Amino acid sequence: MRDGSGSESGWQTAGEESPAAEFATEPFELVTEETRAAILGALAAHQAENPRDRGLGFSELRDRAAVDDSGNFNYHLGKLRPAHVRQTEDGYVLTFAGMSLAGILRAGVDAEITRGPVSLDGRCGLCDTELTVEYERRVLSVTCENDHRYPRDELPPNAVTGRTLREAISIQTCRTKHLLDLVRRGVCPACFGDVEREHQVLDAPQASHVLVATCTGCGRVTRSPVGVYLLDEPAVVAFYHDHGIDVTETPLWALDLPIAEPTVRSEDPLRLSLSVERDGERLTLVVDEYTNLLDSRRTPVDAD
Repeated sequence: MRDGSGSESGWQTAGEESPAAEFATEPFELVTEETRAAILGALAAHQAENPRDRGLGFSELRDRAAVDDSGNFNYHLGKLRPAHVRQTEDGYVLTFAGMSLAGILRAGVDAEITRGPVSLDGRCGLCDTELTVEYERRVLSVTCENDHRYPRDELPPNAVTGRTLREAISIQTCRTKHLLDLVRRGVCPACFGDVEREHQVLDAPQASHVLVATCTGCGRVTRSPVGVYLLDEPAVVAFYHDHGIDVTETPLWALDLPIAEPTVRSEDPLRLSLSVERDGERLTLVVDEYTNLLDSRRTPVDAD
């Protein structure tokens, strides 16, 4: 969909001043030391290989982390305990916080990878030109030659490493839907704090009605057209399914609901109506200012 405001689903822009004093920097200070990162990595790798026997003894963990000095290893292991690594009867294991840190490190958030652009088997819904996909600066984006930008989001490098960009689009689609579901519920997908939601109308040719969500904690800002939030609604899934389209597997750029232009039914309270058509049938959705579905109807197109 057109990037009329510069930011869409999952694409952060500068938010209001964030309470930096509340940010916990200790976990990241821990893993700036190579030995501690190696310990987390060793435990994560062992857990992946042995999900039912996750514990590692002191000596085995030191060998796996490739640390020769026992005293140095013990010192850094102590820095990780008990918040990120805990000792059990079966050995040392990662805590939930430790697994989260290991996941961040494994995702390669600081790596620089550029892939594409690659042509897609699809046309732009706004100008009917060819679509391409590109991964650059940790953003996977689908666009056309007229710079109509479809749903895009940040993905860590590990999401595209060893995968085609088309496979990465599938990952992005699932992730975007999950993030927007949280936003729709008033929850920040980054820090899980509260978000303030506001309906805005942009100067764009289509999908000008967006829901803007600003996290009161980390300052993350999400802007997405109303139609994107409705893709997981049972009425929407059923309508597309009945017309041979699996919404759970179809990329966002291949669906018409994300770029559907709402009609304002009432201003106070705000009620928006969106319609999509398939094979002579129309699905009409009515939502409030926060994209909550209030009504859905399926009618023949020629019933007007």
